[in-house]
Amino acid sequence: MNFPVSRRNLIHRAAIVVGGGVIAAASVGLRPAQAQAAKVAPSAAEYQATPKGESKCSGCSSFIAPGSCKLVSGAISPSGWCILFAAKS
Repeated sequence: MNFPVSRRNLIHRAAIVVGGGVIAAASVGLRPAQAQAAKVAPSAAEYQATPKGESKCSGCSSFIAPGSCKLVSGAISPSGWCILFAAKS
């Protein structure tokens, strides 16, 4: 059988395929390279290599020892600080 393909039908099928791809990608999680791409630039996070009062990267829930962050790209000093700081609980 040969069914004519309407624009509406094509868009509907494309939405189903894309939606399925998004669900599949979410279920496997981010790969390290994708996680790195999702980080913000130090300038966007107003990162500074010195602490702000008692707040410093080593006390943040996003800090990854010895010198990186889940949210900010690049090398991160344990004694640094940025606006994304969230104290470890």
